[in-house]
Amino acid sequence: MKKCFFLLPTSYNDGKEVPPAVILDIFEELYVNFGGYTNAGIAEGEFRMEDGTRARDCSLQIWVIMDEEKVPLMRKLVKKFGKILGQEKMLFEVMNWPGELI
Repeated sequence: MKKCFFLLPTSYNDGKEVPPAVILDIFEELYVNFGGYTNAGIAEGEFRMEDGTRARDCSLQIWVIMDEEKVPLMRKLVKKFGKILGQEKMLFEVMNWPGELI
């Protein structure tokens, strides 16, 4: 099993809030494809844009547990979410998950 982690921005690069319906659609896509997800709350940070400007982000920390063969689908979806949200880059991490679902 693998645990995938990504940050889901709550606002666009221009500062406008992502509509709740867009976030809920993303959550639904995670549920349909992986059977669940965890929203671990808000993280704040900064990112240097390609043009050198500083962007401040508030993002949701999202965890998804899955079989290893589903990791490419997760990577593809995170890229899709980034395009929907107008992001230059999306943080995406894959780690071994030695836990179990009991």
